[in-house]
Amino acid sequence: MKKIDNRTYVIGRQGQIRLFDKTASSRHAELSVLNGDFYITDLDSRNGTYVMEDGRRKPFKEGYVDLDQTLAFGKQVISVRELVARAQLG
Repeated sequence: MKKIDNRTYVIGRQGQIRLFDKTASSRHAELSVLNGDFYITDLDSRNGTYVMEDGRRKPFKEGYVDLDQTLAFGKQVISVRELVARAQLG
């Protein structure tokens, strides 16, 4: 993967990392890449951001996540790895 340190991307229907799901807000969350670490912040989205653990959704407001962590933005389920890949393409 190409290095994308110290950048912030908006995740959502109209963000730099696009989600193509009507349950995702236009500006749903932010992905910050800080010295190789990944930090997600929910932007007070309508349908929430969740971390997937043991097949269950757990509400997630903000915090560090692993590259292989799976998240849900509304009904859209996606890995952090896929978010990073989309950020690199944008």
